[in-house]
Amino acid sequence: MQASFLVPALLRFPGSSARQDSWGRLLKITAGGAELSTPARLTKGETVLVQFDLGGERLTIQARVHHARDDDDGQRSAEMVWIDMVARRRLARVLLDVLSRA
Repeated sequence: MQASFLVPALLRFPGSSARQDSWGRLLKITAGGAELSTPARLTKGETVLVQFDLGGERLTIQARVHHARDDDDGQRSAEMVWIDMVARRRLARVLLDVLSRA
């Protein structure tokens, strides 16, 4: 199950990274992860909290950056894997609902 939207997302960096929150946009969303474009310098293995609204619900999911590279627009393109299993199940339900209305 995959959805292709341009969903604004707030990125928060937990713990000792002491990084400022940043914005990005989710380009693809699945129950297992997402593809994101952001000006934030994400690196492979980094953990980030991703907050976004989808289907009338606000979701906050912890993710690990699986792959990151600079794209042609000077943004950082990142593939992320959701690591919070409870939030993954909730996202799967929201995605199913959104896709069934499309």
